[in-house]
Amino acid sequence: MSSSNQLALIEKLTGRDNYATWRFAVKTYLQHEELWDCVECVNSSAIDTKRDTKARSKIILLVDPVNYVHIQESCTAKEVWENLSHAFDDSGLTRRVGLLRDLCNTTLAGCLNVEEYVSKIMTTAHKLRNIGFNVNDEWLGTLLLSGLPESYKPMIMAIEGSGMKISSDSVKSKLLQDVKQNESDSSALATSQKFHNKNKRFSKGPRCYTCNKYGHKSPECKSSKSNKDQKNTNKQNSTSYAAVFIASSEYSDDWYVDSGASVHMTKHNNLFIEETTPHIKNIKVANNKTLSVLSSGKISLSVYDGRGQQNDILFTNVLYVPELATNLLSVSQIINNGGQVKLNKSGCVILNRKNDIVATASLINNMYRLNVPGGYTCISDIIEQDTYLWHQRMGHLNFQSMKKLTENTADLKSSQRKC
Repeated sequence: MSSSNQLALIEKLTGRDNYATWRFAVKTYLQHEELWDCVECVNSSAIDTKRDTKARSKIILLVDPVNYVHIQESCTAKEVWENLSHAFDDSGLTRRVGLLRDLCNTTLAGCLNVEEYVSKIMTTAHKLRNIGFNVNDEWLGTLLLSGLPESYKPMIMAIEGSGMKISSDSVKSKLLQDVKQNESDSSALATSQKFHNKNKRFSKGPRCYTCNKYGHKSPECKSSKSNKDQKNTNKQNSTSYAAVFIASSEYSDDWYVDSGASVHMTKHNNLFIEETTPHIKNIKVANNKTLSVLSSGKISLSVYDGRGQQNDILFTNVLYVPELATNLLSVSQIINNGGQVKLNKSGCVILNRKNDIVATASLINNMYRLNVPGGYTCISDIIEQDTYLWHQRMGHLNFQSMKKLTENTADLKSSQRKC
């Protein structure tokens, strides 16, 4: 393989996240090209100018242009290498603590699938090892098992009973093998069902007196009036659920806490602070319409906490669905990530792992709309939209008295007061 082809195979330096692996790859490449002595030399005057220029050029070509600011004034390969090291070699305590926290807090419930879960754990462990933090392999294998939900307990007990040596590779292989086995079982089931249906055609079975066809009885007939009525009812119900948002544009930019959503979703990708390729390509909404998923990422939302103070919450694995009628927060995702959601007749609260209220939502038109900083001009509007919050602010005043308060409060729009 030519030198230019080898150069193209090395990922360019983008920042602290890939500096350790980049440094290892480039050092190996320069050693292969017999240019590494230009970097580690003590006396730069002893290095041939042409070789040093060649080494300097190769290093710069492997740096993302956004980072040229760190090396533009560097005249030798050694200076380029040292300046990049000063800028990106972050192996301090803060970096270690952050990576270790990510490693310990990663769970399968917080990932889209087993492959993503295993990849996150192994990648974070690799980053820790690259900055000199010793990650014991047996401990890493045990950590992979500790992030699994309760449904994986039989598998963990089977590993324990088999006497298998716990390591990151053995546990990783077991998890990925379990995924393949499930896919194989599903395929076998589908094949078996297909074979069963094929053989079923050779037997007429009972005759239906509703549609006059063989193979089922009248109460089971899909063309019966009762089934048609039921289908129409279901269709109307699902359509009305979707129309709650579609019919009115005033909800389009709001966020709603939804127990029916399996993942967090937004219609605005400009909210992302970090955007990645999604693991799924489309979703189905309540009226069975399929919507395209273009990307996913992290979003930081500014909300009101239990004391009425502004608070920022980070939501991960949020899908970008541009055709979505409004933005949705998934109750199941919040719970899977260690939080809680408590609902009542006036609204709901979102709690963190410490049972602190980090966000509130008001019940508006039978939907839980997230309370965000936004400015209401009327006291009655404030209390109506944030009933639970004002119930707490007023010393847990009963809701009947709060209702009277909204009925007898003058509009303060002229004074331009805002909450």
